[in-house]
Amino acid sequence: MSKKKQSTQEEDALESALSPIVNKLIDKNFDNSGDKIASQMAPLIGGAIREQIKSQKDDIVDALYPVMGNMISKFVTKSLEELLNKINEQIQNGLSIQAIKRKITAKIKGVSETELLLQESSEANIKAVLLIHKESGSLLCKVEGQEGELSDADMLASMMSAIRSFVNEWISTNTIDQELGEIEYGGNKIIIETSGYSYLAVIVEGAAYTKTYEKIRATLSEVIQKYGQEIKNFQGNFEKLNKDALKKELQKLLTNQQDDATIKKKKSPLLFLIPLIFILYLSYIFYEQHKDEVLQNQITTIIEHTPQLIPFKIDLNVKDSVVTLKGSVPFHYHKELLDKKLHTILKKDQIKNELRVIPTLTDPMQVSANIAYLLKGANLEAQTKINYTFDYNKVTLFGTTSSIERKVNLIQMIKEIKGVESVEDKIKVLLPKPKIDTQIYFEKSSTTLNNKTKDQLKKITKLLKKYKIDSIIELKAYSDMIGKKEKNQALAQKRIQSIIDFLHQENITNKIDVTIFDTPPPNIDPKKDPDRARQIKLTLKNGAKNV
Repeated sequence: MSKKKQSTQEEDALESALSPIVNKLIDKNFDNSGDKIASQMAPLIGGAIREQIKSQKDDIVDALYPVMGNMISKFVTKSLEELLNKINEQIQNGLSIQAIKRKITAKIKGVSETELLLQESSEANIKAVLLIHKESGSLLCKVEGQEGELSDADMLASMMSAIRSFVNEWISTNTIDQELGEIEYGGNKIIIETSGYSYLAVIVEGAAYTKTYEKIRATLSEVIQKYGQEIKNFQGNFEKLNKDALKKELQKLLTNQQDDATIKKKKSPLLFLIPLIFILYLSYIFYEQHKDEVLQNQITTIIEHTPQLIPFKIDLNVKDSVVTLKGSVPFHYHKELLDKKLHTILKKDQIKNELRVIPTLTDPMQVSANIAYLLKGANLEAQTKINYTFDYNKVTLFGTTSSIERKVNLIQMIKEIKGVESVEDKIKVLLPKPKIDTQIYFEKSSTTLNNKTKDQLKKITKLLKKYKIDSIIELKAYSDMIGKKEKNQALAQKRIQSIIDFLHQENITNKIDVTIFDTPPPNIDPKKDPDRARQIKLTLKNGAKNV
């Protein structure tokens, strides 16, 4: 067997023996150190993609087209929807300060309001800025807005370099040197601005206008002027790179954007002008209302001081110094009289006299005269004195008379007068006090009421109830002076209590005054007539009752 053949067999045997062990070690190392392997392979991915693009461009284009086409379609649809929503919102807020400011700006700049509205609806918002080394695809520096940290920024930088290289080679020709300008995805886009050894990838939300591109170019130009040599000599050692200074330069893009937002948020002079106009408008309204109130009070005073107009209900409405009069009067005389009075303080075009003349309406002066004539005859009767007030259609009677029947008849006659719709009764009836002067007698040593005495008291209670008399009842007890004084007083007290109890049983609630005497009544001799000496006298203290 030759040496060469033997060596080959030994290698095959060694490979067969070591292969399972090596594969196992690779798998174990991959499980334990996946992140480390990924970081080591990351720089190789960019080169691999570039080599793939050089050798098989058509395959890469065919593979990416379905994803990119669908992405572009979704982006266009979503962008148009958001744009329409913003425009609709701004149209709905057509009276806002921004809308007024936009109209003024459009007039000053000589452009249409639609252009400004579209520009406002699609302002660019810079979310992040990446400075990428062109040759290696390394992320030299990054800055972000307030939305938060970019995840896998280094991977994004590598992918950006790969995509940029692929697209640049795909669209290049023999005569024209072109660069990838921007990539759009979702509602965002990545604007790429290239220099000799690096380029900026600016992630922007919304539409970007010329001003945004100018800011990006100015920032990259500043970076190249100050740190172009460091970027040119970059060999992967980030410690030799002044990242803080670079970050400060890139931060200007975000800072300028925030300053623009702050300027927009600054209070416009309209914010002070509009409240002032509003206050002036309110002051004008209040002033006009005050003028109308003063004028209405003047007209009311005129009507109240014109006796011919007092009985009628006249409605006033004063607005913008124009007086509208509504209501009903019986004659043209009253309407013309009111016109004449108002012309002393108002012009002709300030008066709208819409008073209706109803000839069938009773003249209040005549109605009042008829009432006065009727009451004059009634007041000729004894103990009758009645007066009245007349508020057109309503009569109020007050005063006194001595008979309920007379009061009822008088009210009925006044209701029959034409022009009287209601009568308010405030007449008091003075009823003469019935003659109540009764003597009640008791047997010797007795305190109970006999049937005769109860009949006497029932007659009295009927009179009190019939005439509604609330006069004070006065009870005076006298003595026959037989026996001891203390005993006679006790008997008198019990007899009076029996009378009071009976009155209460008959529902008499009048106040009762009690007086007990140790002597018999005047002109009564207790020795000759002891029964009359033991009497209790019942009288009324008042003279009349008002009903």
